[in-house]
Amino acid sequence: MQKIAKLASKIEDPWAKYDMGKLKLEKIKRHQYNPDTDSWSTDESIVRVQTTPFDEGAMRQCYRLKKLSQLPKDATNHSFHAIDWNRAPNYVAKTYKTEDGSVNTSEEGREACFGDIKLQYEAAKWAHEFNSCNPPKKIHIIRAYAIEFVDRQKSPIMTVERFIEGTDEYGVGYVKHNTNSGFVDHDMNRLTPQIFSAYSFYSSEGTRMVVDIQGVGDLYTDPQVHSIDLQFGEADLGIRGFALFFRSFKHATLATALGVPKFQLSRNEILLQTTFSSESFEGTITKGKAAASPVAADDRKKSMAMVQDAAKFARMLQANMDKTAGAKPTIQEGSNESTSNESSRDTTPLSTPGGTKRSVQMPPQDENVEEVDKVAPLGMTRPKRGSVERRKTTFVRASISLDEEEDDDEFDESESPEFMQRLRSQSTEDYALNCLSFALDPPTDPYAYLNDVDTAALDTRHVSHKALTPSASTISIIGRVHFEIATLYGTGRFEDDTEEGTIDKESAFFHVCRGAGLGYGPACITLARHFMGLDTDDICAGLGSVLDGAGRGNVEAQIMLERAAGAGGDGNGDSANEAMSMLLKFFKETTGLDAKIGYCEQMLGGDGADEGAGFEVGDKVTAAYGGGDSWYEAEVREVSAEGKQIKVFYIEDEEEEWLSPKYVKGGDGGGGGGREEKKVVKNGLEKYELYEILADSYLEKGEEEKARGLYALGGEKAAEAGKMRKATELQMKAEG
Repeated sequence: MQKIAKLASKIEDPWAKYDMGKLKLEKIKRHQYNPDTDSWSTDESIVRVQTTPFDEGAMRQCYRLKKLSQLPKDATNHSFHAIDWNRAPNYVAKTYKTEDGSVNTSEEGREACFGDIKLQYEAAKWAHEFNSCNPPKKIHIIRAYAIEFVDRQKSPIMTVERFIEGTDEYGVGYVKHNTNSGFVDHDMNRLTPQIFSAYSFYSSEGTRMVVDIQGVGDLYTDPQVHSIDLQFGEADLGIRGFALFFRSFKHATLATALGVPKFQLSRNEILLQTTFSSESFEGTITKGKAAASPVAADDRKKSMAMVQDAAKFARMLQANMDKTAGAKPTIQEGSNESTSNESSRDTTPLSTPGGTKRSVQMPPQDENVEEVDKVAPLGMTRPKRGSVERRKTTFVRASISLDEEEDDDEFDESESPEFMQRLRSQSTEDYALNCLSFALDPPTDPYAYLNDVDTAALDTRHVSHKALTPSASTISIIGRVHFEIATLYGTGRFEDDTEEGTIDKESAFFHVCRGAGLGYGPACITLARHFMGLDTDDICAGLGSVLDGAGRGNVEAQIMLERAAGAGGDGNGDSANEAMSMLLKFFKETTGLDAKIGYCEQMLGGDGADEGAGFEVGDKVTAAYGGGDSWYEAEVREVSAEGKQIKVFYIEDEEEEWLSPKYVKGGDGGGGGGREEKKVVKNGLEKYELYEILADSYLEKGEEEKARGLYALGGEKAAEAGKMRKATELQMKAEG
């Protein structure tokens, strides 16, 4: 320890040139979060912080800060002045800013800072889970805390984390591996950061994903978390964030070995990824030796070993060290890459993906090395053979990926040259029909293959972990992600990936079919509308053109609608209502009696059953005291088993009473929402139409008395809707 201390004492302070010891001393209160108890603790210290931010983005700005470890109990201000502040630890302090660029001292700004701290711990939780799988490279996420400037006006809050200095073991400094908006650093070609993001999604059963992976080596800082319920601030893009990541993520055998399922991509997306990632060491051969066509797996491994000679490795390592010499890894001033993450983090769903390609100084080209031309994606652009851009990315990717013991790993064998050739040789119509076959007749368990995979045998490091087999709820979320990718295609998010700057309709169609096959209601409805010849432009303009007349019709449409109608229990209530409405409107004659009765009763509320199901204990509501006309703020304390009674607690009077759900309403953003009138959905039916169909169905079953009561209710609803002729007709049926 003494030797280490002596070595540490010789290290110069990278911030010495800023002379921070002359800055004003300020007293702060530190707030530290305990995720186990969901509580905060505080202590005090002294800091010196620059008054002008050295980096900023759309939401936050960053300051250099030095902080003492703690405030000694017997210290005076004079003793602090005597301390060598050049030896004090370096930190980066971040704060939210207002429109005029000043520090945001509002309650919202303060809460956002505390939310960022919780976000860091959420990310650290999934890092711990990932490390428990014993990956080749374990990761660490720097913990952050909040500081409060107690002597400043309005006591502003900043988040603080340690400044990371230097480079990793391979001479590479600070790297942003991916962003919250789908950017993936293909130059560095690191596996661990990308697999960690995918792992966090599957390990959390589709509810979380850690992105914005950046740092030095595998020491990460300032991540972002996407969540299914949008818990983590404006940069949490939820399902859209999941979709943007998976559309860029390239599965590898290491991912399979760690138990991560493969997220299916379209052939154009696979071919596009191949353009980025296959031009590495396996994309070089020695002059005079013929390239295998197609290259077998063993030949690729031999080619990999052939180029791993010591001289070439040394040259590449030196180039990496030269590239990063003098870098300031935590925050690189004057660049767009920083731990502040402000210049690249996406906070709007349709903004351009963030991230900045790293510039590289090319070493002299080896005369004995030439590139093997790769298969280009259908309709996709790629760097021209022999171009500087292409040679540059080839070198950087190769030099990094094989400098790491974890990344000398081949990507999934299903993306071999043979597989790529099969993808390219298939006609658009045949490919679309294959997509449809998954949608119409999906496997009972689309992830059953995970139980048969020998993950240790797939991976050269013999890493093995139990497969993260998706649960039913996770599969539903994956279906949503596929459909969101299709929607992003429809909005033109990925137009830059095509030669003409047009929408890749084939990929959009693929993801609609995957979403439908996994049971996601809106995807099923989109395909049903396509089969019926109805408009689908709200998803992707001209989506059906990929079929070129490959006939499908009402039978397939009904299959899709029935699947969507049964998906309401998975959080797809609105799409389930839409599907039921379409079945009753367009397929009334081919839908069974019991199914029609079920659809109608579900859309009408099921004869008053489960009326209180929309409320949960703890919801903030307003309640009509005693069932009268006066409404007061209250809290739900209990909901009866059948949902017909709700116990509320009146906050003002501290009294409790049981009420019918009709006397309870959802509060202003305070939880449950109670029972609301059903939405009018696309292709929906009016209530009087539902009552008429329901009455007709019961009459057909021989329950005449029940049918008459329903006709009468339908007549009342028709009158309320101003349909007097229909109201009269239904009333006459009610009277027999």
